[in-house]
Amino acid sequence: MTVNSANARIFGSDADAIYLAPIGTALPTTINGVLDGAFEDVGWLHSDGITEAFTGSKTELRGHQGARVVRTRMETPGTTIAFHALESKAQTKSLRYVESNVTNSGGVRKAKRSPGQRVSARAAVIDIFDADDITVKERWVFERIEIVADGDRVFVNSDIAGYPFIAQVISDYDTYESAGAATDNIWNASVTGTPTGGTFALTVNGATTAPIAYSAAAAAVATAINALSGVTGLSGVTATGTAPIVITFPSPVTLTANGSALTGGTTPGVTVATTP
Repeated sequence: MTVNSANARIFGSDADAIYLAPIGTALPTTINGVLDGAFEDVGWLHSDGITEAFTGSKTELRGHQGARVVRTRMETPGTTIAFHALESKAQTKSLRYVESNVTNSGGVRKAKRSPGQRVSARAAVIDIFDADDITVKERWVFERIEIVADGDRVFVNSDIAGYPFIAQVISDYDTYESAGAATDNIWNASVTGTPTGGTFALTVNGATTAPIAYSAAAAAVATAINALSGVTGLSGVTATGTAPIVITFPSPVTLTANGSALTGGTTPGVTVATTP
């Protein structure tokens, strides 16, 4: 059996967030793309976290002989996202209540509130990180979700009077996942701008290599990385190829590069990127 604890996820970092915006707001197209100013963070979430659930039901079609299952089919498949917002603010109130004639005067907010419930359509972005805030990030980008209140708002001194919601995902959505996937311990390093001299350095999980010659072969790059001490997950790093040099780590790492000491050529530098 092959096991890898780096593939086990514990989400719930300080950076986890749900952002909502009006339908039609420009959506991010990269994992770290800056969000349109119309997106607003839901804020603190209940310790129950964010729940992705499939709502379809399975039907078993059985044959005559022995009543064994011959086929299965999904009935009304779908996906919901449940969350419990803890902050009492305009955004959460607008999702839970049907209000009109809202005024603010003298520090008092007044609204006419309907006894009925509402369905609120929003664009959404959900960012979640592994517990160390670095190794793994996932971003889910929804063009449209429809949010309804899902449960009671309880006023009791032993818990926060939060706002439970459930969102139905209406259409296909984009997902992005950063380091931590099986291929994300493989990086490409490229010297750019055709330098004629100087050195560059690589930083692995915060530890920086000794200077590496601008024309260094893959083996020299591997040697420089393997010479680092005290860096978690480094043992037997290998490197192959040229332009780019493909560096393989035994487990996921963060990798950055500094080419400021390169000379000659045209705007010399060095870039690093994970493989697709």
